[in-house]
Amino acid sequence: MPFEISATTHPFAIDEALAGAAYEPEDVALLDTAFTRACNEASQRLALGEGIRSLLAFAVLEGAKSGLRDPEHLTSFALRALPSFRAQEAGR
Repeated sequence: MPFEISATTHPFAIDEALAGAAYEPEDVALLDTAFTRACNEASQRLALGEGIRSLLAFAVLEGAKSGLRDPEHLTSFALRALPSFRAQEAGR
């Protein structure tokens, strides 16, 4: 399930998240994989609305900008943007 821009997504926020970024096809595939995995895992616990999907998308971009290149680590990083997953990590 790739990231989709809907009528409720604010395009300026996406522009800010992508500002100055250039992605090769391999990077796009990594972002798509991590985002899809994060959405699938989140949907097992939460109702996956546009807000949560946007939060996960921005978290995936942030993780990639910080240098994460492993899909599993990037997925975990994105999920920690959600309080229920962050609480689970703290309990380990």
